[in-house]
Amino acid sequence: MIGIFRWVHIAAGFIALFVAPIAMVVRKGSDQHRLWGKVFFYAMAVVAITAIVVGVWKNNLFLAMLAVLSFHLVASGYRSLYHKRLHEGQKPATMDIVVQGTAGVVNGGLFIWGFVNMLLGNRSTGTILFLAFGLIGSLLVWRNLQRFYKRSHEKHEWLYAHMAGFLGGYIATVSAFSAVNFTFIKPVWLQWLWPTLVGTPLIILWTNHYRKKLSRGRRARDVVEVRIK
Repeated sequence: MIGIFRWVHIAAGFIALFVAPIAMVVRKGSDQHRLWGKVFFYAMAVVAITAIVVGVWKNNLFLAMLAVLSFHLVASGYRSLYHKRLHEGQKPATMDIVVQGTAGVVNGGLFIWGFVNMLLGNRSTGTILFLAFGLIGSLLVWRNLQRFYKRSHEKHEWLYAHMAGFLGGYIATVSAFSAVNFTFIKPVWLQWLWPTLVGTPLIILWTNHYRKKLSRGRRARDVVEVRIK
């Protein structure tokens, strides 16, 4: 049974790895973008569920917690599509609080475990990865919660959150692929972290590109196909 879960996990991971670029290149908000975005979302959901099952069964805590971290990114990006009226006083739904709260507990646990072991002099690959991913995940949870409750909002911040969440989830997919296949990269922790080091600045540049377009007075509907929910 665990072998079946493992192969389903691998298959879903490959689907997520190859369909995400399609969603990136087609017009944002178009039917094609929505189709491939949904395929990516559900593939990542399968990846997370199977990783948690295999991680718990194999007593691999890192695998299970990393699955929560990666799916939190995608789930946050998906839920942002329902937050298009935050600037008008819209409040987060119960589902949003559950997603962010669960991710906060898991990411906080990752960070604390890595931080304590670092203080104890343990500089292993696991310590570095727990510390790095736990810190990144915790900061993302804080940013999302801050976006829900801050007093002033950008009108189109839902779009930037959507882009950051899905692109961050894709970085997690590339990270897992790299750790399995790019074993020639040394040290080992770099096999996991180079996609984050490369991808994070690119996400910032891409979101700023759209932010500049919209700040020049262009309507969101002229940049992406928007359907208010």
